[in-house]
Amino acid sequence: MKDHCRDYATAAFRFYAKVGGQKRYIRDLLGDIQKQKGFGTINPTEGAMITQERVLEEKAAELADLDAVERTIHIIEQLEESRHTLQVLEFVYFKDAHRELKKGEIENRVHYAELHIPASRRQIFYWLGKARKIFTNERGLRA
Repeated sequence: MKDHCRDYATAAFRFYAKVGGQKRYIRDLLGDIQKQKGFGTINPTEGAMITQERVLEEKAAELADLDAVERTIHIIEQLEESRHTLQVLEFVYFKDAHRELKKGEIENRVHYAELHIPASRRQIFYWLGKARKIFTNERGLRA
């Protein structure tokens, strides 16, 4: 897998954790629109619906990333080593997703996962790579 796909997949997993998933992200987006425009939730006007559609179109790439991450998690859940792979994603990518990663932080998180799963460093990187590869396929990226 190329470095740009690795970085893109990592960013997508972290974005997913940061916003709390696709459904929450959409709910928050539409809620923000209603607050800003003063649209009611019971009988939205045609203008409100057009605004909502426009915002969702503008966020199409982010929504596609979130959808691909959710499909990736679903696929991982079907795998034999799903529990460990999901734990690794939690420890390495999802933890403190609202903060920028510092240099060497992924390596430190992998070491933390090594101690708590327990698994070898090599196995943890394998699981991360597998998750990124599944994401890349689900997102339709060329690896």
